Order: sequence, then structure tokens, then C-alpha cells
Amino acid sequence: MKRHLFTSNKIRLVSSALAVVFALPLFWKGLAGLYTWFSPFILLHSVIVLKSFVWMNFLGMVVLVFSFMRKRWFCRYMCPVGYGCDLVSKYSIRRNFKLSRVPDFSKGLAIASLVAAAAGLPLFILLDPMALFHGFFSVFSGNKPFWVIVSFSGLPVLLAIHLFIPGVWCARICPLGGLQDLFGMARQTIRKTRSEKKRNSEFKGSGRRLFIASGLGIASGLLIPRYLHTSSYQRIRPPASLPSDLFNVLCIRCSNCVKACPTQIIDNNTDTSDPVAWMTPVVHFENSYCLENCNFCGRVCPTGAISPFSIDAKKKIVMALAVVHLEACLLTKRSECDRCKEACKYDAIKIEYLAEKNQMAPVVDNDKCIGCGACAVICPPFTIDMIPPEEIGF
Repeated sequence: MKRHLFTSNKIRLVSSALAVVFALPLFWKGLAGLYTWFSPFILLHSVIVLKSFVWMNFLGMVVLVFSFMRKRWFCRYMCPVGYGCDLVSKYSIRRNFKLSRVPDFSKGLAIASLVAAAAGLPLFILLDPMALFHGFFSVFSGNKPFWVIVSFSGLPVLLAIHLFIPGVWCARICPLGGLQDLFGMARQTIRKTRSEKKRNSEFKGSGRRLFIASGLGIASGLLIPRYLHTSSYQRIRPPASLPSDLFNVLCIRCSNCVKACPTQIIDNNTDTSDPVAWMTPVVHFENSYCLENCNFCGRVCPTGAISPFSIDAKKKIVMALAVVHLEACLLTKRSECDRCKEACKYDAIKIEYLAEKNQMAPVVDNDKCIGCGACAVICPPFTIDMIPPEEIGF
């Protein structure tokens, strides 16, 4: 038994170290935030809400299968959050604290969230330990203001709690752990390893609580979205992002897309006027543009808030539209310039003669422009703005 425990701890240590490495903004490209794909809790929310499945979801399916065969398999061998909580718990100032005094919310949170997801609201997806873990490491992506650091402090706060209540997260709160427990209960029921009387006694109370949690999940999924209205202000999202209402609730704020973006144009939203969109990814074109041969943001998003897309498909995915303010354009001031035309990789800008103005000027073809931002970045007087297509009725 001790030998098995020692081996398990060594595997958890190695797994946690790997999780940290892939969570750091080290330009892993398509592998950024790899461990978010191992969470079956995130997987099920994505599949239930979007009714779709991508090949990386097989990682979560493998964990789900192993969790069905072995109780809390992910917690025992892979979870970096659980490993950290266990380490801190060893030094808790209340090591004799009895967890039996704390109600078990984990299974109720898991079932309520999944039932609510069927109504379009992944209720507790932000409590997934992989979301908390990867969100924390996003603070190392460039210079982050204080309020961003505070917003991603879920992991250190969680660890600090274990100094006072050892083991509380894994045993009583974690919805991913609760999901694994539910699968363990299903396995016990199927295999019928216990007497009928004992099994009924064990599951009677749990069944009642899970029924109540299911009811709360249905009510939440139907009622809460009515009050989650996003701001009328439109933001530029990464290409192939879902509509804002769905994007804001399905995004787990893991910042995988922020870490994977090679030109670093994706950042976290810090607009306090729209709390529902807080810390979701937005695009800024101040220093660079969206590369025409890049699809990393779609490849690393574990929930499908940013849909996976091919390089060829990107030519038709509109993330913004270029609007030229001619009053400041160098051409309208009789200066030679065609930088925007040369920078456009989609042949969406032409230099044409405008008879009504009796001058040459850049003209944007809205049918070809996808809003990559290359023209706006290279424009010498910065007279080109990238506008969300909804703002101009496109």
C-alpha cells in the first residue's frame, strides 16, 4: 500500500510539473494549456452546449473512462491543483480538522452545472480546477495590471484556504472530483458489488440530493440567462468566436488563446462596464495583426468558445472590418502611399480614383476583408480603424 502511494505521489509530482510547464506562456503554440483538455468536466460542458466534438476531446474521454474504472483517477494521478492542495494541507494549522463537518457539495455542483448546460448555461464551469489553474498562470503573460492579477488569484486563494481547512477543496467542493464520484457510483451500481440493501442505503440520500441539484440546474439554466445581458459595446474577438452571449458563459478564462497567440494581439477584457465579459479574450491591433497562417487560438480553446478552424477557412472568417478615415489618409493629402494595400493578404484594399472627391484613395472591399488588422498597424498616420462588423451593420 505504501509503495503504491509512493508511486502515485511521484506520478502526481511529474504530472503537476508538466502542467505548470504547459500553463506558462512559453509559446507552446497549439499545445498551450494542454491540461485543460484532460478535464472531463470541461469536455462534457462543451459537448452538451455546442453538440460538437473535436479530436483533442479524446484526452478528456480517456480520463473519463479511467475515472469510471478507478475512483477519482484524475485526482490520484494527474491533477496539479489537488497535488498543491494536499501539499499545503500537510502544513495546515488545523490538521485535526474533521472534514465530516463540511457538507459535500462536489457532486451537487457537478450535476447542477451539467443539467444547466443542457439549457445553454454551463453554470459552474469556471470552478473546474484546470480553469483555475491555467487562469492563474496567465498573469505571467506580459505586464498585467493589479486587478487582472487579482481576478486570476483563484488558485493561490484556494491553496491558502487549505492552511485552515485541509482537504476541503478536493473532498467537498471540486466539481471535477464530484463528476468522477458520480461515475464511480454508476460503476458500483452496474457491477453490483454490494448487497442490494447496502447499496440502496448508500444511494438513497445521494439520489435525493442529486435530484434537488438537477432541479436547481434546470431552473438556473432557464432563468439566469435572462439576466446575463452583455454590454451593447461590441468587442473584437479572436476569429471563429461564438456570439457574445454564449461566448461569455462558455469561456473558462484559461487564457490559452492569449498565451498561444504569436503576435500577442489577444488580451483579457478589463472593461468593468460589462462584468459578464470580464477577463474573456479580446483582440487589440496596436502593435501587430492576426497572422494569415495562424489558427492557434482555435486549436487551444478547450470549450469551443473559439471554434477550431483551418487556415483555408480563415479567409472567410470575419473578425472585424477595416474602416479608412480619408480625411487623414496620406493619399488624400497628395502624398504617395499604398502601404495598406501592400499589407493586405486578402486583396481587400484597392487604390481607386474617387470622382466625387477628385482624388485617389484606398477603398476596402467588405466582401474580402476579414479584419486581420495588418492595414491598421502599418498605416503611417494610423487612419484605419478595425471595427466589429456588428457596429456597422455588416
